[in-house]
Amino acid sequence: MDAAVETCCTVKLVLQPILENAINYGVSAMDDCGEIKVTGRQENGMVILSVTDNGVGMTGEEAELILTDSSRVHKHGSGVGLVNVNNRIQILFGKEYGLVIESEPDEGTKVSVRIPMVPYTEENRKKLEEGHVFGPEETSGRHIQD
Repeated sequence: MDAAVETCCTVKLVLQPILENAINYGVSAMDDCGEIKVTGRQENGMVILSVTDNGVGMTGEEAELILTDSSRVHKHGSGVGLVNVNNRIQILFGKEYGLVIESEPDEGTKVSVRIPMVPYTEENRKKLEEGHVFGPEETSGRHIQD
């Protein structure tokens, strides 16, 4: 974990649905050792939190449709949590943030959460918990504070 990431705020319950999907759809059907790795890094004024599994994976087309095809029928809840997480992030921070899904059949899946770097302060924590919508001037890589 990048040390700079450890001093930043994140949106509550953002990793839980991603980890759930990695377990339920990525590694649970594997006969041998499934592996899930959670990482965090700072990149271009953003925090990138990634959940990577070595599970069954999916085609690039399927991965793209998870977040973009609103008419898609979700089977057993698959994708609903990811869509909700992506929407919450984009409402709070703007369309340039959200989830990125990369996957290959039989290789695994990587879901990355892209959010602006919001330094952890009690005030910033409260703003995020209250659902404060951060404007573009607050998320342009600068520290978000009043």
